Amino acid sequence: MKVTVSIIFLMLLTFTSSVFADSAEEIDQQLQLFLQYIDRDIAKATVVLQHLTAEKIQFTQEQSNKFVLYKASYLGFVGLHKERIDIVQSVIENITDQNLKVKFLNQLSASYTALGEYDNALNAMNQSILLLPTIDSYTAQIGILHSAATLLSSLRAYDDALSYADRIISLPSPQGNFQAKCIGYANKVQINFERGNHADALSLMKDAIDSCNANGRKSIVLFLRGYEVIDLIEEHSYQQGIKLGLPLLIEYSKADQKLNNFCELEEAIAKAYLKIGNFSLAETHGLSAYEHEKINQSMQVRQKINTTMALIKRAQGQLAAALEYSDAALVLKDKVLNEQLQKSVAYQRVKFDMQDKANQMSLLEEKNKVLRIEQQLEKRNNQLLLIAVIFVMGLLLSILIWLMKTLEQKNRFRQFSQTDGLTQVANRMHFMTCATDIFEKNSSGMSIILFDMDLFKKVNDTFGHATGDWVLKTVTEVVQSQLRKVDLFGRLGGEEFAICMPDSNSDTALQLAERCRNAIESIDTTASGHQFKLSASFGVASFPVSPNRTFKATLEAADQALYLSKSRGRNCVSVHHQ
Repeated sequence: MKVTVSIIFLMLLTFTSSVFADSAEEIDQQLQLFLQYIDRDIAKATVVLQHLTAEKIQFTQEQSNKFVLYKASYLGFVGLHKERIDIVQSVIENITDQNLKVKFLNQLSASYTALGEYDNALNAMNQSILLLPTIDSYTAQIGILHSAATLLSSLRAYDDALSYADRIISLPSPQGNFQAKCIGYANKVQINFERGNHADALSLMKDAIDSCNANGRKSIVLFLRGYEVIDLIEEHSYQQGIKLGLPLLIEYSKADQKLNNFCELEEAIAKAYLKIGNFSLAETHGLSAYEHEKINQSMQVRQKINTTMALIKRAQGQLAAALEYSDAALVLKDKVLNEQLQKSVAYQRVKFDMQDKANQMSLLEEKNKVLRIEQQLEKRNNQLLLIAVIFVMGLLLSILIWLMKTLEQKNRFRQFSQTDGLTQVANRMHFMTCATDIFEKNSSGMSIILFDMDLFKKVNDTFGHATGDWVLKTVTEVVQSQLRKVDLFGRLGGEEFAICMPDSNSDTALQLAERCRNAIESIDTTASGHQFKLSASFGVASFPVSPNRTFKATLEAADQALYLSKSRGRNCVSVHHQ
C-alpha cells in the first residue's frame, strides 16, 4: 500500500513539473513575441501584453523583470512616458543584475527626454555610464554608449556625443562581430549631419555601411542611405536625389523598424520635386511627410516640412494655404528655439553639477589624506608637525582657489542663460522676463519697438550664413550705439529684435526708431566681403500710465505696427495708434 501511494505521488510530481515547464517555456515565447511586436505591430503587441498580464502570477523573477522592461518599452512607444517612468522606478532599486539595470536606466533616460525633463534624462544617462566598468555584456555596453551619444546629440553637445560614438567603435568585439563598428560609425554619420558637417559625415559613410552590411543590420544601412539622398538634394542634385530616393522610400516602408529619418527623406524628395517644377508630386510627398510626422512628433522636422509645404503652396498659387503653413512653421521655429534653450541650460547645469560633485569628492579625498597624514605626524617630532601645518595651509589655499573658480563658473552659466550667443544682447527669454518686470514696476509711459531685417533670408541664401551672422552682429552694434542706458535691447529670434523703452512716449520712441533705421540703412557692408544694401522695418507701440496696460498688449501692438511697415514696402517706421 505504501509503495502504491509513493508511486502515485511521484507520478503527480512528474506531471506537475512537466506542466510548469511547459508553462514557463510558453511564457518565454510570449515575452519574445511581445518584444518583436512592439515596434512592428502595436495592436498585436497589445493583445500579447494583455495575455501576459493575466499570467503574471506564474512568472519567475527573471521573467517578471523582462516583462517590466518590455512593458516599459511598449509604454514609451505608445507615448505613455509618465507611466513608463513609474513602472521602471517601481523595480529598478531591486535589480541586482547590472546588465539589466542599465537597460532600465536607458528606459528612464528616454522617457525623461520625451517629457522634456532633460536634467533627469542626463542624470539617468550618467548613472548608466558609471556602471559601464561593471558591465560584461557586449550588447549592453553598446546600448549604454549609444543612448548617451543619442541623448547628447539631441542636446547639441556634439563633441561629447562624438566621443561616446568613438568609444563604441573602440569596444573589443567578438571575432566576426561588427555590431559596435556599425552602430558607432552610424552614430558619427548622424551626429555630423545634425551638426552640419556634411563632408565629415560622408567621409565616414562607407565605413558605416560596410560595417552594418557585415553585421546584417539592413535597417541601419537604409537609414544611412537616406542621409546620402538628403545630402544629394541639399547639394542641388535634385534629379539624382529623386532617382535614388523613391526606391528607398519603398524600402523604408517595408523595414521591420521605424526609421527616424523617414520623414526627413520624404520632405527632401518633396523639395526636389518643387525645385524641378513638378508641384503635384512635390505636394504628394510633402503631405505624406506631414502625415507621417504626426506620429514621430519631432518639432524640428515638422517645422522643416511646414516650411517646404509653404513653398509648394506658394508655387501652386494657393497663397492662403501657403500663409497657413508658413505661420505654423514660424510657431514651430519659436518652440524649437525655446526647447533647445531648455536643453542647453539643462546640459550645462547637469555638467556643472557633475564637475562640482567631482570637485567635492576630490576635496573629500584630499581631506582624508590630510587626516591620515596628521595621525602619522602625531607620532613624530615637532619638526614634522610643522611640515604638516604648511601642507594644510597649502590645501586651504587650493580650496579658496577652487571656490573662486566655482563662483566664476556660476557667473558664466548665468550670463550664458541670459545672453544671445551670436549678438551678445538679451536673448528672447531674458528680454521677455525683464521687459515684463519693467512694465509692472514702472509708473511712467512705456514704449516697445520691434524691428525685423528686410529680406534677410536673401542675404543668407546669396552670401552665406557667415555673412548673415556678420549682418546681425553689426546691426546689433549700430543699434546699441543709439540707445539710452535705461533701454533694454534683445534678440527675439532669427532677424527679429526688440527694444523696451521705460519713461518714454510715442514721439521719443518714434525718434529712436528712425535713428536706428537710418543707422542700419547707412551700414557699409564692404567689411563682410560683399556689397549689398541693408534695411529694416520698425513697429512702435507706446502706452501712457494705465492700470490696464500690460507688456503683452504693448508687444502685440508693436507687432501689428511692424506688420504694417512690412505691408507698406519695408524700410520704414510705423506707429500703433490707440
